[in-house]
Amino acid sequence: MPDLEHLSLPDTVHRLLRTRILNNELPSGTRLVEASIAEELGVSRATVRSALARLAGEGLVDISPRRHSTVTRLSHEDIQDACYARYVLEEGAVRAVLAHGTAELVDPLTDLVDRMEHAARDRDLAAMVDLDTSFHGTLVAAAHKPRLARLFAGMDAQMGAVMRSSLEEQHLDLAEMPRMHRDLVDALAAADPPTVASTLYRHYLRADYVL
Repeated sequence: MPDLEHLSLPDTVHRLLRTRILNNELPSGTRLVEASIAEELGVSRATVRSALARLAGEGLVDISPRRHSTVTRLSHEDIQDACYARYVLEEGAVRAVLAHGTAELVDPLTDLVDRMEHAARDRDLAAMVDLDTSFHGTLVAAAHKPRLARLFAGMDAQMGAVMRSSLEEQHLDLAEMPRMHRDLVDALAAADPPTVASTLYRHYLRADYVL
């Protein structure tokens, strides 16, 4: 997680609200009142409004025409759509990665999975989302396809909402997340294309798997 002391005020407010939502301190359906949040945090309503707009873009908050904001959850269809889009892009990246070799990826990805285990023990979904973003971003970057990497990164903003909604919908424990990522690291270490392909498919699209 970024050091909050080095973020701008709007970024800090966004980050704090995002963490509260992802860690279920603000469950789905919670009404978010600009004036109350501004008073609690000692910031302007404009700053809170900006943060809520960003959260809406990330799929974590719904803002009505009258600016009434509510913590939301993505639908099953939204989750599947996001997972499929990421799978298609990452599958293409993995093909290029396998052509270059996967040996240099194993250690950094393993380190990220180890950190995911710590986040799971702390029940910190916000940290898990950041680690997931780093994990898949590292894998995609290894393909050395800049345009593909930019397209993939363009979907990062909504991954917190996707992961939170997936876990709630499937009634999964946060501890499942590191295991699923370790499965993918093991497949990449084996460098067997069919194994990597099937593991990546399960990672994104099987009903008993989430991101």
